[in-house]
Amino acid sequence: MVAKKAKTKGKKRISAKKLCSGVIKREGVKRDGTLKKGFRYAKGGRIVKAKGKK
Repeated sequence: MVAKKAKTKGKKRISAKKLCSGVIKREGVKRDGTLKKGFRYAKGGRIVKAKGKK
C-alpha cells in the first residue's frame, strides 16, 4: 500500500496595501497613506517638510 499525501491548505492572501504599508516607512506619511500635518508634496511626488509662512 502507498501512503497518500495530505492536501496542504492554501495560505491566506495579504492585500498589497497591507503588505506595503508595513514595509515602506517614509517620514511624513501615515500608515493609511495620507500625509501627516506639516508635510507636503514637492515636484516629482517627493514628500518634504512644509515651511511656515513668514
